Amino acid sequence: MEFQFFHGNITKEKCEELLSKVGINGSFLVRDSESVPGALCLCVFFEHLIYTYRIFKKSNGHFMMQTSEGTPRYVFRTLPSLIDNYKKPNQGLVINLCYPVNRSPYYQETQTVYATTSETYEDPDVGEDYINVLPD
Repeated sequence: MEFQFFHGNITKEKCEELLSKVGINGSFLVRDSESVPGALCLCVFFEHLIYTYRIFKKSNGHFMMQTSEGTPRYVFRTLPSLIDNYKKPNQGLVINLCYPVNRSPYYQETQTVYATTSETYEDPDVGEDYINVLPD
């Protein structure tokens, strides 16, 4: 999926870390479910807790939020339309969705690389084909 609020295969712990770092009621993200293959989790921050709602993709490609018994089930053609619906107050979530927590544009973690003086590069051998183009 190409939506910035969709974080894909991150752990529950990483999700909690991201939402807690933002720390604003109504912050949310969507991730893959760890326990139900093919399902998604809508994770919402409210009052220092993370609430998780399961989203299923039906065989026709539409999306549906898992609800408790007796609560109406709505089907949405796209994930953004589901998200837009739950941005409205009083839709059955602990709080309406307000602030998407977007994934980093880079998927890899940054690394710090340290070099010792013994690992630095020597000057290349100067041969006939070597031309010095940089000023001294």
